[in-house]
Amino acid sequence: MNNKYEILVENINSLIEQSIEDKAKATLNIALSISKFASKNKLFTQLDYKKFEILKDISEEIKQNSNFKNLWVHIVDKEGFSRYRTWSTKKDDNILSKRKELIDLIKNPRISSVISVGVYDITFKSIIPIYENGTFEGFIETITKFNSIAQKFQNDKMDFLLLVDKKYKQQIKKPFSKKFIEDYYVANIDAKDDLINFVQKNLNEILNIKDYEIRDNKFITIYKLYDFKKEKMAYIFTFQDYKKVFSKEINNLENFIKIISYLTLLVVISILIIYYYFNKSRYTTKLENEVNIRTKEIKDLSKRYKQVFEGSNSMKFLIEPKTKQIFDVNNATVNFYGYSKEQLTSFKITDLQVENIDEGFITEQILKNNEHKFNVKHKISSGKIKDMEVYASSIDIGEKKYIYTIVRDVTKELKLKKEYEKKQKLFYQQAKMASMGEMLENIAHQWRQPLSTITTAASGMKVKKDFEQLDDKFFEESVDIIIKSSNYLSHTIEDFRNFFRHSNNFEYFKIVDAIKDCMTILKLKFRINEVTITFAGDTETKINGYKNEFIQVFLNLINNSIDVFKTKKIKQGEILIEINNLNKNIEIIYHDNAEGIDEAIIDKIFEPYFTTKHKAQGTGIGLYMSEEIINRHFKGNLSVKNSSFKIKEKEYFGAEFKIIIPNED
Repeated sequence: MNNKYEILVENINSLIEQSIEDKAKATLNIALSISKFASKNKLFTQLDYKKFEILKDISEEIKQNSNFKNLWVHIVDKEGFSRYRTWSTKKDDNILSKRKELIDLIKNPRISSVISVGVYDITFKSIIPIYENGTFEGFIETITKFNSIAQKFQNDKMDFLLLVDKKYKQQIKKPFSKKFIEDYYVANIDAKDDLINFVQKNLNEILNIKDYEIRDNKFITIYKLYDFKKEKMAYIFTFQDYKKVFSKEINNLENFIKIISYLTLLVVISILIIYYYFNKSRYTTKLENEVNIRTKEIKDLSKRYKQVFEGSNSMKFLIEPKTKQIFDVNNATVNFYGYSKEQLTSFKITDLQVENIDEGFITEQILKNNEHKFNVKHKISSGKIKDMEVYASSIDIGEKKYIYTIVRDVTKELKLKKEYEKKQKLFYQQAKMASMGEMLENIAHQWRQPLSTITTAASGMKVKKDFEQLDDKFFEESVDIIIKSSNYLSHTIEDFRNFFRHSNNFEYFKIVDAIKDCMTILKLKFRINEVTITFAGDTETKINGYKNEFIQVFLNLINNSIDVFKTKKIKQGEILIEINNLNKNIEIIYHDNAEGIDEAIIDKIFEPYFTTKHKAQGTGIGLYMSEEIINRHFKGNLSVKNSSFKIKEKEYFGAEFKIIIPNED
């Protein structure tokens, strides 16, 4: 759940940053459009206040036809005098004493976009220098508020609260919203009263939240705004109903606990089956030795035959090889099959069978090799069908040769085996679905930026079109951006689709290409966690196998490394992958600089359900499944130890995973 919280915080912070960037760009675009209007109509040299009033009309039109419900335009000449304000009748006053940043802009005119706190509020400001006949005459300044950003979050069912730092209280002389929490100004005018009351009661705790906090069934996040001096300027809080947001995760956690219980039971059953088969093997060996000894004794001591044959608890048959007639059975056989001894000896062995088997071939193998083992279905007197395991050999009694069989009921064993195989398939499917969930999160992360770029480009074209300022160059550049971003989206979904496409066919693929496919899937994690992968050795080496299975192995290894980098706060994660094409084997050595694995647990990491992570972050099946893939699907071996390695003459220390795969070239 902690991992889910961190991902949600990342998403919210990313949305805040993108919303601020979008608002700043949109404010700048409006300023650019108005600046062209000002230059074209020579507002500064003519000082026609009737034309200035057109700016107020433009401001009102934008308010009515866009999300900008608060938009103001300010005209400042090159001497620092305010010539016109759309929000006030005041004009022709020198503002350089109040607006220190304008002094530098007058000396060095340039486009400027800032977030600042003024007399009224915290606002976005875009300042555009105006030239008339090639001469700098002054600035056009557009000013917007944060309300549209707050509305965007409310549309996403998140409550939004913007607090301006208390050091600005004396500066905000005419507060727009007229709301304060102690000395902190509430900037968004539609902030809910119950939310303000909640923050006021818990102000110190709320301000000291690190990334997120769960309080009174609210999932709270904090994002801090800094001014150009890197000092705190404002705090953005989001509030969500915890139970609504994480209801699915809570249910999944409960289901996960049930699954773990079932899998634990499956492991216990598996251990019992292994123990049973181990004892069965020992018991079978003992029986075979007994058969050989008794066969020799029967030749010499026929009087002891009945005692040996009848005294055994195992079910036994003596069968005439040519006719398949049952010659003799012991009491254990009579008790199991439910027929009398007379009835059984009147049957042929084929009368008990419910399926056709090649009796001639089996008999030939028994007589030739003196022993044979096979499974067959028998029908007992009650009508039930039983799976029987048959151990058969030839035996001489007097001068005649018989087939001597020991049979065992394995009906329950086979049923348990089938159930185990079915659950094992389910186990792998669940592991794949867990991986798919993580991949879908990666898709969402990688799509966010290009989608935002497309939205910004389209919004810019619409604003310019509304003001009849849309020229061919801007249009073509915006369309190119949209096409490029769309192609990136298409390429990204193709990468993930290739990973999830299931294939039953072996491929002859380059090892480095498969690992790079894995890197494509995880590229956002690499960027966020500052992880670098370096290749060494024979990077052209190819292998035969299931490519997606191979990618799954490296997804597990790399994800584990990134998790340890985060846990141990390693700022620069380094991964080195060496590929060596040996005579008989291909060797792949995976290093990371995550400081190694505790020697006390290193021998356990390939065991199923063993994990060093928190229960909400790991299942303990990743490395177990990786070892299964290498062993079963690539006929290879996966091992681990701690070791040192070098990248560009710099030495590192961490875990070393070595994969050995037979070379089929």
